[in-house]
Amino acid sequence: MENQNPLFKRLVLLSVTLLLATGCSSFTNPSASYPGQSTELRQTRDANPKYENRIQRHVYAGIGFGSAFIEPDTSQVPGVDVNSRVDGAGQITLGLDLSRQLAIELHAADLGSAGISPQGSISYRTFGGSALYYFGKNRHNFKREGFSGFGRLGFAALKNSAEGGVEFEQVNGAHFLLGAGLEYMTRIGLGLRLEGIAFEEDARFAQLGLIYRLGRRNRTRQLETVSAPAPVIPAPMVAPSVPAVVVAPVVEEIPYDSCSEFRGTLEGVKFQTNSAQLTPEAGSILQEVAVRLAECPSTPIGIASHTDSVGDDGYNQTLSYERAISVSKFLVDRGIDVNRIEARAFGETQPIDSNETAAGRERNRRVELFTR
Repeated sequence: MENQNPLFKRLVLLSVTLLLATGCSSFTNPSASYPGQSTELRQTRDANPKYENRIQRHVYAGIGFGSAFIEPDTSQVPGVDVNSRVDGAGQITLGLDLSRQLAIELHAADLGSAGISPQGSISYRTFGGSALYYFGKNRHNFKREGFSGFGRLGFAALKNSAEGGVEFEQVNGAHFLLGAGLEYMTRIGLGLRLEGIAFEEDARFAQLGLIYRLGRRNRTRQLETVSAPAPVIPAPMVAPSVPAVVVAPVVEEIPYDSCSEFRGTLEGVKFQTNSAQLTPEAGSILQEVAVRLAECPSTPIGIASHTDSVGDDGYNQTLSYERAISVSKFLVDRGIDVNRIEARAFGETQPIDSNETAAGRERNRRVELFTR
């Protein structure tokens, strides 16, 4: 069936253009600063190969083709029936990954036509949006590399048109839609998607499509030590018949400042499971920290709390905040001025290791101390 809809043609052109695009960056800026972390901590996190493999906020485009089963209601018209219910169909998609679980999409589909006896047909086109919920361990990966499953819930506007003199009345101009599918993504961001979508009672659609996710990987940064060039000392001037005198350079000693060393992970500072209550070992460690801080009364500090990715994002963010407050209160109770302390909560957003292993999750559950 020839498609005469100019909007559908423009969307096809845009989708193909995005699928052919290369070298585009994602919304995540790999050089962005991370508040509350020193340079050493940021480099430690970015230099971890597991971090660059995490899902980011990617724009993606897709196009798919398949078959639609269409069932217009002819029960109110005597002598008229549906004689052809299956037709070729296609859909184009523009989407955005919001997190490892969620993505949102805009889509337009041409579902083909249903044949009506004694003659004529009714065509179906939809335009709408959906939310996708991903599941499976590969949803964490950069550009969701590997196999993942997903469910779809959305809303679409339906447009019908008739050929062959068929008279019809469009009862509902909009439909809820449900869908489910499987997705396989490659390392370069190009993948396959197989899914089925149901538009309430009128139509069902199955398709095999191509998906392309834009964006560049967060490359690791290696720690480098840059040495200043050694000073060039000119050769002493020698006057005739006067012995040369070599004067040793004066080296000014820089005083050591122990108060500038408050940075890094507080090893051993742990909490009870799903709680902001400090363990006894954590209390002993923080007691020593309080003694050190008391020796530097003018140094402002920050407490940064992090969690692993197990559980809901919002829950982890709240738990992270409560733990940062718990550590701050412990120090205040030991005589540290509350105005010196700033508590920050990062939840699961800044891992330094993989969340796929128990050891990695334990490293990610951490409290960091830094000078402000």
